[in-house]
Amino acid sequence: MEIRKGIPVSAGYAIAHALVLGDEQYSIPRKIVNDAEVAGEVERLRHAKAAAAEQMRAQVARMPRRIAAVTGKILESHIAMLGDQELHRELEEDIRRNKHSAEYAVTRILNHKIKLLAETPFAQRFMEDFRAIEDALLRQLTGERREDGTKLRQKAVIVAKALTPAQTAMLDRGNVLGLITETGGRTSHTAIVASSLGIPAVVGVEEIASDVTTGDLLVLDGSTGTVITDPDEATLKRYQAMERNFQVMGQRLSRELRDLPAVTKDGTRVSIFANIEMPDEIPAALDHGAEGIGLYRTEFLFHKSSPTEKDHLEAYRKAVSLLGKRPLIIRTLDLGADKMPADGLPREENPFLGTRAVRLCFERPEVFKTQLRALLKVAEMGNVSVMIPMISSIDEIFKVREIVEQVRAELRREGETTSRRVPLGIMIEVPSAAITADQIAPHVDFFSVGTNDLIAYTIAVDRTNERVAALYQPAHPAILRLLQTVIEAGMRHGRDVSVCGEMSSDLTYTLLLLGMGLRTFSVVPPQIPEIKKVIRSVTLAEAKEVAAKAVALGDAIKTTEYLRGETRKILPDAV
Repeated sequence: MEIRKGIPVSAGYAIAHALVLGDEQYSIPRKIVNDAEVAGEVERLRHAKAAAAEQMRAQVARMPRRIAAVTGKILESHIAMLGDQELHRELEEDIRRNKHSAEYAVTRILNHKIKLLAETPFAQRFMEDFRAIEDALLRQLTGERREDGTKLRQKAVIVAKALTPAQTAMLDRGNVLGLITETGGRTSHTAIVASSLGIPAVVGVEEIASDVTTGDLLVLDGSTGTVITDPDEATLKRYQAMERNFQVMGQRLSRELRDLPAVTKDGTRVSIFANIEMPDEIPAALDHGAEGIGLYRTEFLFHKSSPTEKDHLEAYRKAVSLLGKRPLIIRTLDLGADKMPADGLPREENPFLGTRAVRLCFERPEVFKTQLRALLKVAEMGNVSVMIPMISSIDEIFKVREIVEQVRAELRREGETTSRRVPLGIMIEVPSAAITADQIAPHVDFFSVGTNDLIAYTIAVDRTNERVAALYQPAHPAILRLLQTVIEAGMRHGRDVSVCGEMSSDLTYTLLLLGMGLRTFSVVPPQIPEIKKVIRSVTLAEAKEVAAKAVALGDAIKTTEYLRGETRKILPDAV
């Protein structure tokens, strides 16, 4: 028996024999064609791009609606990349200038882009995108087909160095019980897609694809990141029981708690909202018991290089129509860093500390104003609030408000109705904003703490890098102090404070956040029933006592273990 640890990205248990997918890298030798063959190679490239895009469209068309809401959008971004004229120009120029074969041009140009990204912190997703495009084109150009896990004869845990979104989405869901990869982080495409499909997954397990053989019995714990090869009988029985309990508990809690409020035993009311990427995710979020949407990320609209005002409006109107009078908090674009790439911007050595989110909005005011026009229009139709990411100072808030008023004035001159005051809040994800929350609070309507970035910036750790994953500690004393500072500032100034990062979706920290004064959680939808169960199982005084003890420990590991122990008293198999 061998036990390994990776990064848990999708909760649940999987027990089955391994299916190791081969390395998707192609060995493409350098090939020089003669002058007469150049035009033919360019035509082969065009045909391969068209065929790859058509194959992806067919995959999207076959996906169930729930899956297409996330995975389909990723594939649509890859389709857009295949049609990108700048990329085509680079590939065609390499063929014509250097007389390279189409295959070698694809490998040369895309591997160069991947290499540049590898030198850039927090670029895991972009690298995955380019690898997926390279693989799709080479499949068309070489005609090779490989084992991809789409049709299996028996249940299996998929093991691979890496998985593209297309591969993950098209896996045989009836027989694929879990996913394990060597690469990836908490926010990688594999993590996003596995979570949306409800497949337990662990990423960042070093050399797992080379050390495990197809047919090996595996135990995968997607809650702790544990992978066990060839478990002994006692271990196997223990995890089989945990797997049954996990499934039964999830089904039971969803039935029992869906329509019940999140209120403590002594009457303290808590709001639980959902985080979404697309409006199509709203029905599932409401089925899990969400009271509204606390974080609607709008980056997927930017799979198109420049979405129009109409594109924005259609998406936001759909979200409002699905929610009715329930709250909808829409975050303005957060491009750059580990999000969608920002077209046309010069390459930055450290984009996470560079031109991203609101900084990009200031640099590209026409893009920002297009989104704001749609937001102000749709605000008349529902309970809509606007949230600005990556704010680091009061001056930035003043600048945002100035731009909002400029857009409002433009709309009024055009005869549009913009009478309703739209609540404007900010993401607290930069330490400077957390530290000065008391000064910022009078100038905004609410705070939402993005713990993913706040932890990364405060502890100086790349949250997508499996090599330093152990340093990513939500319970670090500095993080707890910053959270307490923000929550208390919100209370003093009568501003609602929510937490929308992964920390709020992790049951380990529910009692802590509740006891620290948090009254609004914004989480991934599948976690809502369990979080609601924890809140309904304690008094506020009990939660405060847990929070006080946790903060006093002053050690991230000890604090986490203490919180898990307290949570297990309520949900024994949850953490």
